[in-house]
Parts: sequence; structure tokens; C-alpha cells
Amino acid sequence: MRTTAGPTPKPEEALSRERDLLRALLDNSPDHIYFKDLQSRFIKSSSAQALQFGMKSPDGLVGKSDFDVFSEEHARPAFEDEQEIIRTGVPMIGKVEKETWIDGRPDTWGLTTKMPLRNGAGEIIGTFGITKDISELKEAERQIAEVHKQLLVASRLAGMAEIATNVLHNVGNVLNSVNVSADLLAAQLRGSKLKGLARAVALMDSRAGDLGEYLTNDAKGKLLPTYLRELASALQAEQAAMADELGVLAKSVNHIKEVIATQQTHAGAPGVVESVDVDEVLDDALHINAGALTRHKVEVVKTLTGLPMLLLDRHRLLQILVNLISNAKHAMNGAPDHDPCIRLGAALGDVAGARVLRITVADNGEGIAPQNLTRVFAHGFTTRKNGHGFGLHSCVLAAQEMGGSLSAHSDGSGKGAVFTLEIPIEAALGTG
Repeated sequence: MRTTAGPTPKPEEALSRERDLLRALLDNSPDHIYFKDLQSRFIKSSSAQALQFGMKSPDGLVGKSDFDVFSEEHARPAFEDEQEIIRTGVPMIGKVEKETWIDGRPDTWGLTTKMPLRNGAGEIIGTFGITKDISELKEAERQIAEVHKQLLVASRLAGMAEIATNVLHNVGNVLNSVNVSADLLAAQLRGSKLKGLARAVALMDSRAGDLGEYLTNDAKGKLLPTYLRELASALQAEQAAMADELGVLAKSVNHIKEVIATQQTHAGAPGVVESVDVDEVLDDALHINAGALTRHKVEVVKTLTGLPMLLLDRHRLLQILVNLISNAKHAMNGAPDHDPCIRLGAALGDVAGARVLRITVADNGEGIAPQNLTRVFAHGFTTRKNGHGFGLHSCVLAAQEMGGSLSAHSDGSGKGAVFTLEIPIEAALGTG
């Protein structure tokens, strides 16, 4: 039996469908997508851009230019960039721009790519571009710089070298996480699917004279509508992933602020007791160390026994766990003959008739010599070549400030180590 395919779409229908797909992308993309003529006036734009520019619809931007919305400080360089593209045909890829607005709203930041816009004959008739809003990333960078400034002030006000070095040590651990998040965001921006949209639009421009025929009968042209749909989905996923990483970055910045605030108080001062999910705190400590753990291919095994919410000093608990996990990772640098592994455990237990939260951090690293089992908590003691001996000392002080204790056990050199944190639940709950 002979079967026949459905009727081939007419070029006009294919062209209409392609326009609908492009309009859907322009209407739904969170990024600014725009097309301009030879005088850098808008001829088409995405809905997100029109809304931010104060227009009810993209049609409101037609005929206007950057000078109608931005101040001279931003509009002039943007105009000159576009005119240079028109003159040379050379695109501008991934430029970070500070956007200053004519209506006085706060400055924003964008990552911009601009390309020459050509007609069917290959002549340049304007430009088109894509701008991704990176204001939150720039704000995070500003906050980090502010935190560094606060750190210097806090260190001077403390007046004690031990407190100052503890601040630097604890902040340093968190800054590693900040750097990981910032590097990941930068990599996502560099690998953005926006370049694919630029290539698709350039391909459509090159076939402007027979676009309907190209989309209907050409093997590559038939793939273009599906590609644009997939691209729109990829851009949405990309935006969501960056938003999640910015959330992690903000959490790391807030933790740095907590470190500074705590260290500005004198040693032994009561911390802030709040309802804490211990599993969540363990995850936060792992994320802060995620860069180093991933880089050194460290396996992490976490075992919890259905812990309830507990009233604890969350910041001090997080400070201890971040340091213990970091130390465990370093302890495995000298044990290359087996796969590095960290085991985390948390459970409720009894010590001398009192209920305690017991958290263990175990590694299969280089171990601890018997004569050093008590010395590892002394201020300034370290067996690492580049160590400072501040981390474990600050941990044992933080444990004592919560009414608890921190101890270490090892069967000897090359046999790993286990650090055990015990916090009386009665003290944590404020009933002891």
C-alpha cells in the first residue's frame, strides 16, 4: 500500500509560522533582544526590554534609540559600538556594560553581544543584539568588596591577634565558595545559548529573500523552527540555573557577614539560638567546601538518624562544620593510595545521663600521630606546610561557647581521623 505525507506547507505559511516562533521568543525571553537600523533606532525588540524601558508593548520602542532611555554616559558608548559594527561588520561579543538611566533609577549591568544585521543581498542594514541582566552578580561583587572593608575594620576593633586571625581563617573558607559560585556564573555567561540565537537570526537574515521557500523545502531550513523552540527552552533553563547560583552566592555573602558580626563580640558571648535543621546546616557546610571537594574528587557519605528541629547557635555550628570538612579534605592530600572519602554522621545520644547532639566528621586520610591528638586544638599548632593552626582552635572555642566539646581520634599515621562534636541538647534548648 502506498502512503502519502501530508501537504507541504506553502512558503507563505512557513514564513508565517517562523515569524510566530520568533515572536514567541521575543515575548517570553527574560533577556533584552533587539534589532536596530543604521541610525541605531529600534525596529523590533523583546517584550522584557520594552517593559523595562517603560513601554506598554515592543511597538512603543520603534523609532526610539538608547538616548531616549539611557543617560549620555551609557547611550553614547553604546551608539558608538553599534556604528563601529555597521562600519566594519565585526560583531561585539560579551561586553559588560554599566547602564545609567535617564529617569534616575538605580544603575543596572548587562552582558551584551551585538551583531551586524544584513539584508538578503548581504548588505548591512543595522544591528541586532542580546543583553543579559547581570545586575545581581555585580551587586554580589560589590557586597563582597564591602565585606572585605568591614573585615579590616572588625580586625582593628577587635584588638586581639587571635580573634583577627580566626576571622580571616573562617572568612577565607567561605570566600572559596564565593569564588566557586562566581566562576560558575562566569562560565555560564561565557557559554550562554544566546550565541545560538544570534546565529539563527543571522541565518534567517541571509535567506531573507526566500525565507519561506528555505523553511519549507531546504533540509537545514526545516530544522530551524524546532531549533528555535529548543533554544527558547534552553534560555529559560539557563536563567533558572543562574538564579539558583546567585541564591547560593547571596547565602555565602550573608555567612561572611555573620562571621564578622560574631567575631566583633568578645569571646564567650552568647550566640543567637534559633530553630535549626541539622541536615540543612551540614549541606551548607558541604556547599561552602564544594569547590575543593569536587576538585579533589572526594566522596562524601552522610548519615543522619531522623533528627528533629533543634534550638542551636546555627552560626557557630556552621563555622565548626566548615572547618572540620576543610581539614578532612586537606588530611587526604597526603594519602594518594586510595579514594578519598569523608563520612558525616549526626544523631542524638546520651553522655552521663544528658542528651546530646553528636556530629562526627571522619576521613580516610593521613591520620594523626598519638602525641598530636590533643595538640591539634592548640592555637598555632599545625602539621600542614601552609597551615596556620587557627581553624581547629577556633572550633574548640566555638564548641565550648555552646556548652559542648570537640574531640579527635585516630588509630595513627595513615589510618584516618574522626572528629566528634557534642552539644548538650538541654543547654541548646535553654532548659539545662
